[in-house]
Order: sequence, then C-alpha cells, then structure tokens
Amino acid sequence: MREHVKPLIGAFLTLACFYLVGVLAFYAPIAARDSPGEPLVPRVVGFLISSVLYILLFAWMVRAIRDPMKAALAIALSQLLLVDVDYLLSGERGLATAAASAVLLLVSWSATGWVYGRLRPRG
Repeated sequence: MREHVKPLIGAFLTLACFYLVGVLAFYAPIAARDSPGEPLVPRVVGFLISSVLYILLFAWMVRAIRDPMKAALAIALSQLLLVDVDYLLSGERGLATAAASAVLLLVSWSATGWVYGRLRPRG
C-alpha cells in the first residue's frame, strides 16, 4: 500500500496545480467574456449528436477495459464526480438535484452496460 501513496500524492498535486492555474489563468478569463449564444442545432438534434458521442466514448472504453459494466460505471462515476460533486461543493447545485442526477447517471449507464454486455458477440 505504501508504494501507492507516492504516485497518488503526485497525481493529486499535478491535477490540483493544473486545475487551479488552468481555471484562474485560462478558463475563468474566457468564461467571463463569453456569453451563451443561440443553440447551434435544434434541441432534438443536439440530443442525438450528444447520445452518439456518448456511445462512441462508451464503445472505446469497453474495448480498453474489456468489460461493458465497468466501462459504463467509469463513465457514470466520472460524470458524477466531475459535475455533481463539483457543482454541489461549489454551491452551483442543490443536494436534491445532485442526488437525482447521481441516481439517473448510475441507473442509465448501468442499464447501458448491461444491455451492451447481453447483445455483444461472445468470444
């Protein structure tokens, strides 16, 4: 276990530094000057494009991990941590909304992983 502490601390410090400097020096100034515009595509088209991109990411992760359920949970947990936890801790999302989002992410991606696992060819 002790051999894992050093890389964990190194990874934590690297991510924390890049996020801190990146947000303060790069992202925040751009976000302050940028305002949301009109949608690029109709809402239904945007939903379909996003869904295709999510499934392409999922398929890539299944090939890398070789387990559809683990790949699905990796995506769900990543999104949960990157959005729900961050927004909840920063005060941009309420607890009930974060919990509902977490449930939706876990259920929908688990179902996706399960269906993919059942339908994929064996061997």
